[in-house]
Amino acid sequence: MRRLVGHEMLDGELSLNDLIQFLHPDEHCDLFAAFDTRNAEVNGMALMPFDRQRRLVRADGEVRTVISRGLPQHDETGAVVALLGVCVDITDLVRSEEQLRGVSTLLRVTLENMDQGILMVGADNRVLVHNQKARDLLGLSEALLHEGARFDLLQQHQVDRGEFCKVDGELRHWLESGALGTTAGTYERDRPNGISIEVRSVPLPRGGLVRTFTDITERKRREAALRLAEAEYQTLFQNAVVGVYRANLDGTLVRANQALAKLHGYSDPTSATASGNGFTHDWYVDRNRKDEFMRLLLRHGRVDDFVSEVTGHATGEPIWVSETAWLVRDADGCPFCFEGTVVDATERKRAEAQIEHMARHDALTGLPNRRQFQERLTQELVHAQRQGTSVAVLCCDLDRFKTVNDTFGHPAGDALLCTLADRMRRSLRPGDMVARLGGDEFAIILLGRSHPHGVGAAAKRVIEVVGQPVDIDGHLTNVGVSIGVAIGLDDGDRAELLFKNADIALYRAKEAGRHTCRFYEAGMDMAVASRNLLEIDLKDAVRKGGFALHYQPIIDLASDTLRGFEALLRWQHAEKGMISPAAFIPLAEETGLIVELGAWALRDACREAVSWSADLRVGVNVSAVQIQHVDFHQHVLDALVESGLAPERLELEITESVLVKDTEAAISCLHRLRRIGVRLAIDDFGTGYSSLSYLCLFPFDKIKIDRSFIQDACASTSGAIVRAVVGLGKHLGATITAEGVETQSQLDWVRSEGCCEVQGFIFGRPVPPSVIRGMMQSVEAANAQQHEAMDYLSHCERRSLLNA
Repeated sequence: MRRLVGHEMLDGELSLNDLIQFLHPDEHCDLFAAFDTRNAEVNGMALMPFDRQRRLVRADGEVRTVISRGLPQHDETGAVVALLGVCVDITDLVRSEEQLRGVSTLLRVTLENMDQGILMVGADNRVLVHNQKARDLLGLSEALLHEGARFDLLQQHQVDRGEFCKVDGELRHWLESGALGTTAGTYERDRPNGISIEVRSVPLPRGGLVRTFTDITERKRREAALRLAEAEYQTLFQNAVVGVYRANLDGTLVRANQALAKLHGYSDPTSATASGNGFTHDWYVDRNRKDEFMRLLLRHGRVDDFVSEVTGHATGEPIWVSETAWLVRDADGCPFCFEGTVVDATERKRAEAQIEHMARHDALTGLPNRRQFQERLTQELVHAQRQGTSVAVLCCDLDRFKTVNDTFGHPAGDALLCTLADRMRRSLRPGDMVARLGGDEFAIILLGRSHPHGVGAAAKRVIEVVGQPVDIDGHLTNVGVSIGVAIGLDDGDRAELLFKNADIALYRAKEAGRHTCRFYEAGMDMAVASRNLLEIDLKDAVRKGGFALHYQPIIDLASDTLRGFEALLRWQHAEKGMISPAAFIPLAEETGLIVELGAWALRDACREAVSWSADLRVGVNVSAVQIQHVDFHQHVLDALVESGLAPERLELEITESVLVKDTEAAISCLHRLRRIGVRLAIDDFGTGYSSLSYLCLFPFDKIKIDRSFIQDACASTSGAIVRAVVGLGKHLGATITAEGVETQSQLDWVRSEGCCEVQGFIFGRPVPPSVIRGMMQSVEAANAQQHEAMDYLSHCERRSLLNA
């Protein structure tokens, strides 16, 4: 006892009070309550048998836990004379129990926070440990599953609920029997509530088992989804129309689908992967493509739309493929294979080639187009500068093609273009090029002609072959070609300049009378520049109203009276003075400005004519370009409505070219105008190329004989033509007007030939409207005086008769 309280060196007996002083302060009250006051007292305290756990404080301050057991000792009289007992130091045991309780608490917390359910069954078939997760997953209440519950009854309860209906064989028998089992096992079970559980049983060494329950519902859902995805992937993989594969870095196939096998010339994927072939050098027609493919793949990790020509197709023919591939890396980031897709790009390459051909060739004739011509000319000029070779450019424009196109229709025109294109191509030497630039424009590149004579001879051959008759729908027709020539490097060392100068020479060839060839000469571009400036001035004059109308009288030969005036366009240029209509009218027609200019002339002439005597007409020249315009009929109506001029006082003068340009549309337009009362005259008759049969189709009121026949009136041929026209006019009921009469002899001659009207300098030159108005006032005054004189004479005669 002395060792227990730390007083080993004390001598003598220890009294109760000595022991009490070593008790922990919290133990005093408990100690006193333990004594029974009915017993004898020792030192004022009642004593009784005791068996208690106490805490003592040793002399060194250490707290120890002890179990004290004792009995009071009585004398003969029954009085307590001493206490006899033992104290056992259980400090280490208490500490171990406390640690065990801590571990137990920790274990319980751990069990209750596990994602798995756990159940431990002892050898006696009773539950030792379980957690809430086990009850939840098994669907058992606390009344059924608790510590001490019989395991076999739990099993039977679950069997009764049909929990094991999907478990087969020996395992089901073991589960239904409730036997604990002696081997470990894992199985899955699907509960009626839709939850899937994985159950794992592990037998304990001394009997019993530990069983864990894991909710695998989500895992099984993911596994099912993965299986479905894998099945879908396999379906897509094997049935994809594009080749899909995995290959080693050397290009040998590891995996392939049916489409990929076919691209490599195999009947099935197994044969393809077993062949040891794949994306090797031998597969590519150009073996360097394999190296380029791998270089790009290793450098960028991916290759997209790598197009190559390959062999090995089932047909044995090379095909084009488009490859897309990406590297596959291991856990360390090192590439160990690559995957990708392969698409048959043969049709795509054909389409691209066709598109490229279409982009560089004329769709109708198959000749190179403007783009290819310019590229080739640039290349040949560079070669000429480096090698000292020669190159020449011929700009060609078909003559009268539009006439044929309008007469026979566009299909016939297309056939004619194809025929002439083939003729021109055949007339050239190998290495030369003929291109169609558009419409009826062609261009030729000649190589190896170092002398202009050689170039001229080639141009002459082109003119000859183009000029030969062509059969179109059973009709022989002729067209010609005008050619402008420029020779490099003298006439230009750049493609644009050389072609421009050849085009300038072409313009001169057309001026020279067509069907001919002209070489570019220094100074020609000045004429073209002058024409371009004139075009700019013309547009400005049309926009600003810089034109005026002059009027020339038309005389009736039967009565020698004024029948009307012809309105003639005049352009007084601010710097160049009066510009001839022969200079600007063709330019206005070519640029389309004649439509706006002609509409203005119609309006102004009608406004002026309203101020004249009501029996006078005004003639206005109309271009074929105007009549072809969709709004021409409306332009005439607007001019009449705005001015108030009667339609029968307006006379539209049309040249013969209208007769062969879009004949049906022209006939329709002229008939509409004729129905509202507008008069129609054919101007400069006999100078064009129309057929007399057209006169029967058009409702003309007047035929005007060109001045060239009047000027040469003495010639027998001109006289015969005039007489024929007069006879034709009488037959058609048309008035015949002779233009350009300047002398009395010419006047007498046209009168004798039966012309109805005359126009020319003999009666007056074209003059401004103000002069016409003055003339009209003079005529009206003279007429008034004549009427007064006649009235006076009449009055005198009546008086004489009365006086008689």
